Amino acid sequence: MFHKPKNALYSRVSRRKFLELGGYGATLLGTGSLAVGFNSVLMHSPVQAASSEEAKWKQYAGSKLVFLSENTPPSFAIRENIKAFYDLTGIEVEILTDDLPVVQQKTGIDLRSGKADYVLNYVQDKPIGAPFADFFVDQSRMFGDETLPQDPEGYGDGAWFENFLTACGRFYDESKVIALPYDSAVAATFYRQDLFEKHSKDFEAEYGYRLEFNNETTWKHVLDIAKFFKAAKESGMDVPYGYAQHQGSFAWTTQLDIQRLMFSHGQWIDFPIDDKLGSKTPGPTNWGDEQSVLMLEKFKELGDASHPDNLANGTLELNTVYQAGNLAMQVQFHEFAASVEDEKTSRAAGGRTAYAPCPKGEPSWIINGGQAVNGTNCGIGGIGINANASEDMQRAAYLFAIWSTSKQNQYEILAGLGGTPTRRSVLDIPEVAAARERPTSMPNALTFDAVYDYGIKDPHFVLGPKIPEANEYHSIIASETQAMLSGEMTPQETADILRQQLNDLNGNYPRRGIRWPVFRPPEIVLVGSERPPVGGPSGRLGD
Repeated sequence: MFHKPKNALYSRVSRRKFLELGGYGATLLGTGSLAVGFNSVLMHSPVQAASSEEAKWKQYAGSKLVFLSENTPPSFAIRENIKAFYDLTGIEVEILTDDLPVVQQKTGIDLRSGKADYVLNYVQDKPIGAPFADFFVDQSRMFGDETLPQDPEGYGDGAWFENFLTACGRFYDESKVIALPYDSAVAATFYRQDLFEKHSKDFEAEYGYRLEFNNETTWKHVLDIAKFFKAAKESGMDVPYGYAQHQGSFAWTTQLDIQRLMFSHGQWIDFPIDDKLGSKTPGPTNWGDEQSVLMLEKFKELGDASHPDNLANGTLELNTVYQAGNLAMQVQFHEFAASVEDEKTSRAAGGRTAYAPCPKGEPSWIINGGQAVNGTNCGIGGIGINANASEDMQRAAYLFAIWSTSKQNQYEILAGLGGTPTRRSVLDIPEVAAARERPTSMPNALTFDAVYDYGIKDPHFVLGPKIPEANEYHSIIASETQAMLSGEMTPQETADILRQQLNDLNGNYPRRGIRWPVFRPPEIVLVGSERPPVGGPSGRLGD
């Protein structure tokens, strides 16, 4: 979901160029071919339920599909191995990749225009799935179809890690599945175990407890640790800063950062809705209540104790700061372990970094009577199918969706490019089980205890809000909380403004004179710009 491998291939062909170079190409394929959408071609040989598995895979041989995806490890790994899919099906797949904000924009234009230039789409749970859910095919109607091949493990919730299918596949309607889990980025704590051990005696003398991190470490402990390292740094000691938040220019990352803190304390959520399924009518927001004001106060304290570049550190930048040895701790997405453990580029490698779940809620900070949990959120990317496409084109696309999310492909991506699996069975592969301990050839597996065995499980997992205005919501949260962190507003003022703006956004209690956030367009990476290697500093949220 967040990595940007170097030498990424970017296919950006204008419609004019397509017409000049090959828009007529389908006519050269012979009788039975049909040009459908941007550079897509459909060929079909009907099969019956009694047909062989080979015939079912080959029924659309000669077709071509276009898949628009974020520049993720699975996308690059599958593109490297796309010949295997072609040999199996006879279908050619063109995989176009870009940063998530660009993919989001192109996907939205294609879907809402009624076209199917991109038959296959990368469905990131909230940025793409939440606003465009109604434009994707309900793939559940193809589950078990005897005229289509089927994965032997099936597609039910039990085939994937907890909550994953709902995260990227179900929106507003529990009966539909619009995407199959493709890749994941789940939050966990990365901390410098060597530095914690080295400075534990001094920390304990000041704070009265050992400097360590485990499942019971709370956000108050994180604040103590951040203050300790900052004070030591400013006194002239050769130590890094203790902590930093996800701010930067991509609003979703900032929203995820504050959501972890909020949910940890009493399982607080923005709207009184089913957090996993979402709602098109979320109702009045919970922002402005006493719990939200207190959490903003603590978020501001954490910001004040953070690395001095706190407001500039997005996902990629924060991980780079950590790899450079300038942070003792970060809450980061688990796929970044691959770059953190690269001894050629990271000062945090070589056993210096340990991994734990996200911090737990501090009981004394909970005033809503709720439970203290290790609030863990994520980005789960799925593969969706454009509902504007013809029925046969949808079926051909389904072949690619089930192949690319199969156990074997998930394993190869983990072992090869440092991806993160979504199918539960990948963890049962002996090589993966062994990789969870050092020394390891699959660094991301070092996070699996914290993520798959703990953080993604209820009651710790938090997803939403899944609402049609998800991206506007992200922008509002990011803009106002960043203004608070920079000292422009108090936590109480911020909570009040968030309540007003979010209620107005969703049609609840509209108010006049509201100060809307300044739009910050995402940075667009130009074709041919250098990308960091998978093993080095890397990130994928478009920061």
